Amino acid sequence: MSEWPNEVIPNSMSWNIVSNNFAFTSPFNNSQQVVGHPGGYWECSIDLPLLDQQQARLMSSFIHSLHGMMGTFRLYPWNRRPGPAAGNGVVDLGGQAGGQLVTRGWNAGTTVLRRGDYITVSDQLLEVLQDVVSNDQGRATILVAPWLRVPPANGAAVNYRNPYAVMRLTEDGANTDYQGIIASASLSCREAF
Repeated sequence: MSEWPNEVIPNSMSWNIVSNNFAFTSPFNNSQQVVGHPGGYWECSIDLPLLDQQQARLMSSFIHSLHGMMGTFRLYPWNRRPGPAAGNGVVDLGGQAGGQLVTRGWNAGTTVLRRGDYITVSDQLLEVLQDVVSNDQGRATILVAPWLRVPPANGAAVNYRNPYAVMRLTEDGANTDYQGIIASASLSCREAF
């Protein structure tokens, strides 16, 4: 897995969760039933700022090192900064699934995560859906989207200080424009699992 180059911060990023839902529509009265399953994933469109020659070379070599859709990389959602340090949260009990995560190891009796924060657990990027307040023992339940795809192990770290998604390009190439010694680029990627 590759790391996104630290020297290049995207100009803009558009993040979206693609849910794994199926709709069944009645041919008689058009009523609908919708069933949701785990397997939702993140997709992201990235526009890079104007790149000088060194940054353009760096991005070109990074993109080509991925070998198109085959390679994976860590992408950090720079559009949302984490809140203050709130302890060392970890998964409390293995085998958890669905849209909530029971955790421990937080500072006691305080707001440890805010609605809209991102966390990474077992290489899966998750969005926090409600403010999270720990109890007197430092335990807290986190409502998340998308649903957990793989149950995290007991004691797995809740990375809230530098969350990331494991991504891959959605196409085998990237759009790069060169104007003299200045370049610009845009990428499209989706979560890899």
